[in-house]
Amino acid sequence: MVLCRVNGFLRECICSQGMQENLVYELAGTCSLPQRTGRHLVILESWGRDRIVLESIDLSRLRSMTVFGEWKPFFISQSTKLLRVLDLEDAVGVTNDDVEQMVKLLPCLMFLSLRGCDQIFQLPRSLGDLRQLQTLDVTNTSIITLPASITKLQKLQYIRAGAAATASQGPTATTGNDQTPQAIVPVVSGFFIPDHPLRCVVPRGIGKLTALHTLGVVNIGASEGEAILKELKNLTQLRKLGVFGVSRKNSEAFSSAISSHVHLRSLSVWLEEESRGCLGDMSLPLENLLSLKLYGLRDRLPVLQVNQLSKLTKLHLKMNTLMDEAIESLGKLPKLCILRLCVNQPEYGQLRFHVFTDGLEELSYQKVKVLDIACRSSVHVNFGSEAMKKLELLTVECYYGSSYQFSGLGHLSQLKEVWLKGSYEEALKEQLQGQLASHPMEPVLKLEE
Repeated sequence: MVLCRVNGFLRECICSQGMQENLVYELAGTCSLPQRTGRHLVILESWGRDRIVLESIDLSRLRSMTVFGEWKPFFISQSTKLLRVLDLEDAVGVTNDDVEQMVKLLPCLMFLSLRGCDQIFQLPRSLGDLRQLQTLDVTNTSIITLPASITKLQKLQYIRAGAAATASQGPTATTGNDQTPQAIVPVVSGFFIPDHPLRCVVPRGIGKLTALHTLGVVNIGASEGEAILKELKNLTQLRKLGVFGVSRKNSEAFSSAISSHVHLRSLSVWLEEESRGCLGDMSLPLENLLSLKLYGLRDRLPVLQVNQLSKLTKLHLKMNTLMDEAIESLGKLPKLCILRLCVNQPEYGQLRFHVFTDGLEELSYQKVKVLDIACRSSVHVNFGSEAMKKLELLTVECYYGSSYQFSGLGHLSQLKEVWLKGSYEEALKEQLQGQLASHPMEPVLKLEE
């Protein structure tokens, strides 16, 4: 993920302009009653949580609130009933009772983020009363189930959720007194995603939410997987979808379920361990994809035709064996910018990034700027003289038992940084330092254990 930091001076300019136009105001430090009010309130961690100050402010025009640091229940009241956006990402002290009060006092909410609030274990059944809600983010909370009333939220477009599943939790679960089976929905983030990602449970009836743009990650390998696939067909407006538990038994049904999802821009698929070869002959809706992530492949990719993937910019592959033929195919993708490969054993112990036709090397990987490699065995990584001419960042992930040998780094004419991560050996660090020292761009070697 690319992160950007706003220059402090620019931040002050942005904030001051917003305050001058009565759009935004903030509470920080030991500030008293602000001279102006606006439509967006920012409560900073440094503010003293003075209830008298907050209750002295006219909040009737407030439409958006962002809280950093400690949450206090008096932040919302009848005077904030027109609030549309409440962003509490990583706020401290938010509880189940606080969320229930939010639903009661803020009926106009369109955006609710509780991301990182780990003291929240469940959402109230009254969540279904937030009929204007479009985005719900409960990622990295302690929530493992979503209430059945969520299916009443016909305007909901984004569901982001995920808490670690407990050992006692099987492929299905029930919510409270509601004995309706639920489908597990693991949601994850990060570099190379694990085989068993974080999970949350959604109720049956998810197919009613036809406005959904983002859903993931749905476990179609659970006992209710067949019913979930049928409902998935109704979600034709999806732009981003993650699916867990694809197997030989359901791969054809899965392919059929998303065949009409022409708006898909991002697709993530996890395979069941015993079915890691089942994607080899499966057809997927790839024409409009910008991002494709496939986890748990054996040694074959799905049918990937260059003309089908003409828009693809990001590709993640986690597989047992990566064949030379597949590497050549990837090199022909015209717009591929970010490539991440996690491989147990490359074919012949080599990753050869080049494409040859009639004995002559062609230009390949022409748009790739970021390459991440993770390998669990010994591998020789070779860059051809006509490959990855625009590569700027190379990341190498090391595991216990893995070893790397690099050649052709000098061909990467735009290389700026090499990241070495994990359990790397001193010999690998010295090898990279030696090759980068003679590189015309003098790339920086960064180390992360």
